[in-house]
Amino acid sequence: MRKEKGILPKIKYVLIMILSVLSVAFTLLLMLSAITRTAVANNMTEQMMTVEWEKPFSSLFCFGLFAIIGFIVVKRSSEYNQRLLFSITILIHAAVGVALIVFGRTGPAGDPGVVYSMAEQAAVGNYGFVSSGESYLSYYPQQIGLTVFLGLLLKGINLIPFNVSPHHAIKVIYVILNCVSVTFGYLFVKEKWKNYKVNVAFLYLSMLNLPFMMYSSFIYGEVPSFTAMTAAAYFLLRIEKKKGPEVLNMILFVLSLVLAVFVRKNSLIFAIATLIVLVLMFLGKKKSWMLVLAVTAMALCICVLPLTLKYFENKTGSKVDSGVTMYSYLAMGMQEGGRGPGWYNGFNYNTYRDTGMNTEEANKISSEAIKERKQYFKDNPKEAVKFYTDKFLTQWSDPTLASCQATWADFGGRSEFMVSVYEGKNNQYYVMLFNAFQNMVCIGAFIWSLLNLKTVMTEKKGLETVVYLGIITVIGGFIFHMIWEANSRYIFPYAMLLMPYAASGIAQIFHFRLKDYEED
Repeated sequence: MRKEKGILPKIKYVLIMILSVLSVAFTLLLMLSAITRTAVANNMTEQMMTVEWEKPFSSLFCFGLFAIIGFIVVKRSSEYNQRLLFSITILIHAAVGVALIVFGRTGPAGDPGVVYSMAEQAAVGNYGFVSSGESYLSYYPQQIGLTVFLGLLLKGINLIPFNVSPHHAIKVIYVILNCVSVTFGYLFVKEKWKNYKVNVAFLYLSMLNLPFMMYSSFIYGEVPSFTAMTAAAYFLLRIEKKKGPEVLNMILFVLSLVLAVFVRKNSLIFAIATLIVLVLMFLGKKKSWMLVLAVTAMALCICVLPLTLKYFENKTGSKVDSGVTMYSYLAMGMQEGGRGPGWYNGFNYNTYRDTGMNTEEANKISSEAIKERKQYFKDNPKEAVKFYTDKFLTQWSDPTLASCQATWADFGGRSEFMVSVYEGKNNQYYVMLFNAFQNMVCIGAFIWSLLNLKTVMTEKKGLETVVYLGIITVIGGFIFHMIWEANSRYIFPYAMLLMPYAASGIAQIFHFRLKDYEED
């Protein structure tokens, strides 16, 4: 192992130690909440989130079933048959995705429906949606990126020389993107841990990950942004490990990162995590270009949406308003919501609309609402604890990640079986099975965190940093959505980023001797 000298590597070690301790604390919190509580929607109409205690028998049965099968798969695997397992995993994702298109018949509705409608207009060169006043973009200007992205897809679909349903065609593309995400995740795990048992554990988890597959029918920003995030993580790992052409890896990393933010602004949390990782890499390797890469990538991520909006404003001669204010989101995040504490209740939208889209007035009203709520929590500390406990649990203890709520709207013709998955007895089985799956992921991630902390405490030098990218993002997402608007759908990318850690932890549980860090 390369011996690191100087003050910068020591600073890096202290920061990594802090991150390691935080990862243990946070994954412990996730594990305890996952194995004790389950958050479910009461029905698909009201979608009120309720938090229930685990049902010990069914939870242990499903968990034991997953664990036994997983043990057999990982134990009997070899370096050769992991390739076969990878092919099977991709085929499962493709087959389930297509089956959901045929039998699920999900259609874009609500915000996704509005964005899809704007994308249809953009695809034929109609940019009338770029305007001030009551236009959707004037409330949510950040949606310009996803609108352009979907518009380009629809433009390509319109060139197909035979009749095809555009929204189903986009879902086919999303199925492919999900397969790409699994591929980049697999390549990341393979490159990071260099142990085929961990690779197999990751593939096993991926084969079971039905909530992830269901999101392929959700025409919104989650799927393309997560695909871009997995690509960015992989190319950043290659940069740190000096694998392949360095300049090419940097270009692909930046492009992937910017695309993730372009289609889903909340991916800025992931972008900030890459900034932290690049700073840690600089502290260890003392190469100034790493800071240049970090600043360049972050600057592009921050500018890409405003510049895109400015382009369309200049193109159309119309002005888009600044949008719903940050303070109104913060205020709403402290209020009771229609589906759970801190969930959407219309405060942000209504405040902006009722003030005539006046940002200053909307911020003033929101600030007063925040003060009132803070005073209420101060006077009622037990209510404050209950509010934020439930806000956390309704997001992070939902094993389905709101996959049913997100894909509930349909265009008719949904199969009887799929109707039951959404609203009938099969929904109970879906929640029960993937509650056990969530428990397995959280337990695996916690085991990784413990062993990682042990490694950091004993190695003390030459430690890799990209491995922390996912956990920094997850912790950042936790903090963000505890103060911002809540929704278990928003937890989707963070839950997926736990998968590599869970794979490493599961392989460790099954008594395979692994090492989290390699020598430089």
